[in-house]
Amino acid sequence: MQAPITAECARFFRRRNFGSLYIAVTLFSFHWALVLYINSSYIAQFLTDAAIGTIYTVCAAFTIFSFLFISRVLRKVGNFNLSITFTLLELVALIGMASSNSLRTSIPFFMLHQTLVPLILFNLDIYMERFIGTEEGTTGGRRGLFLGLMSFAGAIAPLAAGFLVADDGSSFTLAYVASSIFLVLFLIVMIRSFRRFEDSSYSEIKIFEAIRSFWQIKDLRRVFFAHFTLQLFFAWMVIYVPIYLATVVGFTWPQIGIVLFAGLMAYVFFEYPIGLIADRYLGEKEMMLFGFLIMGMATASFAYLGTASLGVWIFAAFCSRFGASFVETTTESYFFKHTRSDDTHLIGFFRITRPLSYLVGALLGSFTLLYAPLGGVFILLALLMIVGFVNALLLKDTK
Repeated sequence: MQAPITAECARFFRRRNFGSLYIAVTLFSFHWALVLYINSSYIAQFLTDAAIGTIYTVCAAFTIFSFLFISRVLRKVGNFNLSITFTLLELVALIGMASSNSLRTSIPFFMLHQTLVPLILFNLDIYMERFIGTEEGTTGGRRGLFLGLMSFAGAIAPLAAGFLVADDGSSFTLAYVASSIFLVLFLIVMIRSFRRFEDSSYSEIKIFEAIRSFWQIKDLRRVFFAHFTLQLFFAWMVIYVPIYLATVVGFTWPQIGIVLFAGLMAYVFFEYPIGLIADRYLGEKEMMLFGFLIMGMATASFAYLGTASLGVWIFAAFCSRFGASFVETTTESYFFKHTRSDDTHLIGFFRITRPLSYLVGALLGSFTLLYAPLGGVFILLALLMIVGFVNALLLKDTK
C-alpha cells in the first residue's frame, strides 16, 4: 500500500503548475539557505556587533517600504515579470558579495540581497494562492508541502555552507558562488514554467487600510502577531546563533553547519504532516500553542548551554525548530484559509512580518547587548515566545 504522504505528493506533482512551483521553491530555498546563516558573519568582517544590527534594521525598512508599493507594480508588469526582475537583481547581489572584499562594496550588495529575498517569497506566495484558487480545504496540506520543501533545502544548505566557508571564517566566496548557481537554476524553471502565468486583479497595499483590516478582524490580527513573533525567532536565530556558536561556544564552521542542519531537519519531518492534521483533524490553534511552549523552553536553554558538547547543542537546536515547525505551518495555514490570491493587501501586509521582525529584532538585540552578554538575547526571545502563546490562546480555531 502506498504511504499517504507519498500518494499526496504524487497527486500534487502530477499537476504541472504545482510540480513546477515546488521545484522552483526548492531551488530558491537552496540558494537562500546557503547564505542565510553566514550573512551576519560575512558582514561582521567589516562591522562591529552593534553595527550589524543597524544594517539589518535598515534592510528591513527598505523591504517594508517596497511592500507598500508592490501591488501597484504588480498591476503594471505582472507577477511573472516582477519575479524575474527581482531574481536578476538578486543574482547581481550574490555575485557582488562573492567578489567583494571591502566595506564600500560588500555592504550595499548585502543590503540589496537582504531586501530582495522577502519580495521574491511574496511572488511565490501569489503563484501558490493563484493555483490553489477556491480549494481552501487543501491549503494546509499544500502549504505544509510548500514549507516542507523549503525546509528540506533549508536544512541541507547550511550543512553544505559549513564546508564551503573557511574554518576560520576568513572566506565566504564559495558559499555565495554556490548560491548563485542555484538561483540561476531557479530562474530557468521560472521562465520555462510561468511565462504564461495569468494574473489576478491585485488590490493595492494601503498601509492604513491594511492595518484597519487586520485590527477589525480579530483572528487575522492575532495570527499576524503570532506569525510576527515566529519571525522574530527566525531573525534572531539567523543573526545571533551563528555568531554565538562561533565566538562564545567556539565551534568551527563545519560544526556550526551540523548544528543548524540538525535543527532545521525538524521542519522537514513535521511541517507537511502538521498541515494535513490542520486540514483534517485538529485545526491550527492547539498545535500553535504547543509550538510556542516548546520554542520558549528550548530558546531559554541556549543561554545556559555555553560550551556544552556538540550533541547537546544539536538536541537543543532540534527542539527549538520542532516547536517552530508547529507555529510556522499553523500560522500560514490559518492565515491563507482566510484569504484569496487577489487579497494582496492582506498577503503583502502579512509578509511584512518578516522584514518587520528583522527591524524590531535587530533593534531589540542591539539594545539588549548594551546591558547583557550575547546569551541574554535568548532569554528575552524565550519571554517573547510566551507572549506569543498567550496571544494564540485568543484565536478562534478552524475546527
